[in-house]
Amino acid sequence: MATSKIRLLFIDDDKNFRKVTAFALREAGYEVTTAANGQEGLEALAANRPDVVLCDVKMPVMDGIEFLAAVKERIQDPPPVIVVTAFGSIENAVDAMTAGASDYVTKPVNRDALRFAIERVTESSRLRRENRLLREKVGGRPTADRMIGTSPAIKKLRETLQRLAESEATVLLRGESGVGKELAARALHFDGPRSASGQFVVLNCAAIPGELLESELFGHRKGSFTGAVVDHTGKFEAAHNGTLFLDEIGDMPMALQAKLLRALQEGEVTPIGENKARRVDVRVVAATNQPLEARVEEGAFRQDLYYRLAVVPVELPPLRARRDDLPMLVKHFLARYGAPGAGISDDAMEEMKAHNWPGNIRELENVIARACALRPGLETLEASDLAIGRGPKAPGQSNLLAGGGIEIPDEGVEFEEIERQLLEAAWEKSQHNQKKGAELLNLPRQAFIYRLQKYGIIPQYGDKTKAEAR
Repeated sequence: MATSKIRLLFIDDDKNFRKVTAFALREAGYEVTTAANGQEGLEALAANRPDVVLCDVKMPVMDGIEFLAAVKERIQDPPPVIVVTAFGSIENAVDAMTAGASDYVTKPVNRDALRFAIERVTESSRLRRENRLLREKVGGRPTADRMIGTSPAIKKLRETLQRLAESEATVLLRGESGVGKELAARALHFDGPRSASGQFVVLNCAAIPGELLESELFGHRKGSFTGAVVDHTGKFEAAHNGTLFLDEIGDMPMALQAKLLRALQEGEVTPIGENKARRVDVRVVAATNQPLEARVEEGAFRQDLYYRLAVVPVELPPLRARRDDLPMLVKHFLARYGAPGAGISDDAMEEMKAHNWPGNIRELENVIARACALRPGLETLEASDLAIGRGPKAPGQSNLLAGGGIEIPDEGVEFEEIERQLLEAAWEKSQHNQKKGAELLNLPRQAFIYRLQKYGIIPQYGDKTKAEAR
């Protein structure tokens, strides 16, 4: 509940809207100062030092984006800024969040949503200060600093993550499989204020069948559907006051995307089988290896959800774009999996630098872990130990994709067709055994099942028109 201790600066050029909204905020217990444009807002900000700033985007003299830039340049340790924008101009809000705003609300303004946003950014600002002081006191190293490498690409990524960790902005992590998107998401949580108040919760949207994903997100009550034998707390509630990492967000079914959007906009969730919504305060970080813009154009991903998730998009570089980091990464994984003091020969390092690493850092880790497992006590990693390119293969493993061995015609190929063929081949080779098929493609079993259903290789749950899958 708001108290007089929370001081607001409300900047909007619409005199009537400014007057009505300021009155409602004062009735709710806030102290409110108003300004008609960004220039007046800067003067009021310097004079009054409010706890939170509410700022319109479209204004004369100085608009909201210019105001944010000026605050960043002139004000040390500025208060959080919530931008207010028309419903049809979400792109303006996205620009403002990128420029440094902490949150946004749309016109016409819902008073409860506005109060919730104010209290959320106020609490986040308090926790951020406490977290910074605690880190300085104990000399802790930020999580982003543990991202190994000195290449320009990884340095830029670390700086970006450390800056965003102090924000409440929703972040969309983009990059190929295996580049370290979950590690980046952890850095955003553990380097920020929410690490002091809530948990880091992970949900892989591709690893759970669509009909179960809603329950995983929002929870369910006992007896709400067949198999719901106990109450189940969803990931949103588990992440209350913390961070929810939604991996492979591009695989979320369209029917569920609307419910996710509402949860993000309203800050509340309704478990399956329950009528009353529950308030949650969660920072969402999403990740994908798919081009979501193309998915939006195809009608497979909601545009409004895309804008809500991609407030700040962050691209993670593939390993082939940061080959200079290979020596440090190899040393790190040898220390984890090898004998004490284990090293690598020059020939082996050259072999690694020549490889294209389609599986990125995850593939590198697997290569070193496999080599150390096959040679217990390994002191020097040799080129002959590497199951990449010209090196030996692990039992049952194909080198089709290693070293660029797959041929792509000039006219290109349909990736989904190649994926479907791989799935069908694994399904047949495993004799329709889900566990064995998943192992053949090195996929989690649920992710394998989801993809089989996606391409119609096996039926969706409840579809009795096709043969049952084991």
